[in-house]
Amino acid sequence: MKARRLFALQRSKIDPAQIGRRGQRYPSRKKSISDAREDAMTNAGNALLWTALYFVLSFAAIFVVWFADKMRSNFLGKR
Repeated sequence: MKARRLFALQRSKIDPAQIGRRGQRYPSRKKSISDAREDAMTNAGNALLWTALYFVLSFAAIFVVWFADKMRSNFLGKR
């Protein structure tokens, strides 16, 4: 009796609506395509992001040094 109840409980846990053609279960919450694309970033996308970040930061550093040199020359009266 116990063995039959155990197997009956195991069979009742599986919802036939969630089983696909090959026995695969579908996720309970369907994601849209845009949600799936927002979850992970590819290596190429990551590399492009870091390259752009370093490019912007390098120009910001050049501008800061140029601006500091200009302020120093104006403050000391040198050209």
